[in-house]
Amino acid sequence: MQLDVQALRLQLIVPARRDVFAAVEAAIAGGVTLVQLREKALPDGEVYAVGKELCSLVHSCGALFCVNDRVDLALALDADGAHVGQGDLPAEAARRILGPNRFLGLSCHDSAQTRAAREVDYLGFGPIFATPSKDDAEAPTGVGQLRAAVSAASLPVVAIGGIGPVTAPNLVDSGIAGIAVISAILGAEDPRAAATELRRAVGW
Repeated sequence: MQLDVQALRLQLIVPARRDVFAAVEAAIAGGVTLVQLREKALPDGEVYAVGKELCSLVHSCGALFCVNDRVDLALALDADGAHVGQGDLPAEAARRILGPNRFLGLSCHDSAQTRAAREVDYLGFGPIFATPSKDDAEAPTGVGQLRAAVSAASLPVVAIGGIGPVTAPNLVDSGIAGIAVISAILGAEDPRAAATELRRAVGW
């Protein structure tokens, strides 16, 4: 599909839990453009049930919805797309399964990976800063490597990892198409205000 770069501006990554629904709705009102479901621990049936409700909510609020890693689940939920990592199903295989009408994102951690990326619509790059949200996260790349990756890439790049109101201003003029966050919004007292502030901090 033709993915509008504006849809990548602010991505919120969420677990398969109904108690995040109110925060998701508020965050979309505050400027979140894409919601990504990422769930590694729960049974497929439970993830599907929650994901179906979440997909409906996200679409009703005017944002896009995608699923991390699970291309099969993305299809089952009629999501707008999927996102895979370097150790997940190869992007070429994921694209064959998804077909041409859904978008596909790929996580990268260095410039070589961004240059080698094929069959995807955008790249996630990071972690830029230290992050507590992912136990197996790579070492922080820093803004310098992010800029190099953006220069090496032929696709839009979304920065991820440790991005919040304090660190986000460091990404201004880095050439990124968007940012992806978890705790900066889900951990905020006011998710709507947090989303708005993040966009403002990056210059959007």
